[in-house]
Amino acid sequence: MIRNRPSHLAVVTESHSVTPAKTIYPLNVIACWSGLGSPGVSTLAINLATELALSGQKVLLADLNTLAPSLALHLGLVDTPAGLSALLRLAEQGRLSYQEFQRLTVTISLGRQELVLLPGLANPNRWSEVSPERLEKLLEAIKGFVDHVILDLPVATRSSNSLIHPSIGEADRDFLLRDVLAKASKLIVVSGCDPVAAKRFLEALDYLHEVGSTVEPLVVVNKFRTSALGPDAKADLITSYERLARLRIDCFVPYEPENFEKSLRNGLPLTLLKRSSPARKAIDELAKIVMLTSRNAPSVAKLS
Repeated sequence: MIRNRPSHLAVVTESHSVTPAKTIYPLNVIACWSGLGSPGVSTLAINLATELALSGQKVLLADLNTLAPSLALHLGLVDTPAGLSALLRLAEQGRLSYQEFQRLTVTISLGRQELVLLPGLANPNRWSEVSPERLEKLLEAIKGFVDHVILDLPVATRSSNSLIHPSIGEADRDFLLRDVLAKASKLIVVSGCDPVAAKRFLEALDYLHEVGSTVEPLVVVNKFRTSALGPDAKADLITSYERLARLRIDCFVPYEPENFEKSLRNGLPLTLLKRSSPARKAIDELAKIVMLTSRNAPSVAKLS
């Protein structure tokens, strides 16, 4: 646990090492998720998708945040097609063509490359349309259109024994989340960089065991700085996550509020504004790890 801060990360958790299993999804699905708080999952998903696309990969970035979809706003898009529902319906009917896929998604130019965005549903009453079964049919239908699908996911609203998030209404909002976490090819779990965020991250790991996720997660500490945990923050976090959760931290993304605020203000990924940014370089390295560990490539060794 963090030196001189024993109370901050004193989390009682049953952490188990897990072994990768074959994904049930028909193509490479990279799920980005976190526990409570705002560690920057959407921002990371956008910039990771951008880095993969710039490397020549065909990438679909899909907003599956059933609580607060925000990818379109992050990218400065106000009037976007309600493509998610239409794509799900066409895939369910076996009528989804590449032309329809292009029409119902948003193509974002990245110079010589491009990124395809599938915005979420603004109306929370419509999220019941996005069932796990329909999502799987959609992924089956587009497996020849893209190489990777990056999903921006919501926090959980309920665990098996407690309320986690004050979700709207009484319906279970986690059906889709649980299914994706259990079936994704690659899972990126994002932690913040302060005592509260780290504690919430460790608590969120229990939810992964609860839903039956068998993919060893890639761990990202976002907004990394030393002001909240002291000059030895990086070493302390590495030690804490190793001892308390048997997890190695794969990536530290530096805290650069000025650059990310400029990115949000201009509706552009970080790499299109400042390629020399240390945060952008860290996410680029994460994209390389994702590529190396995707599909049939051997997994990066994790702590056992």
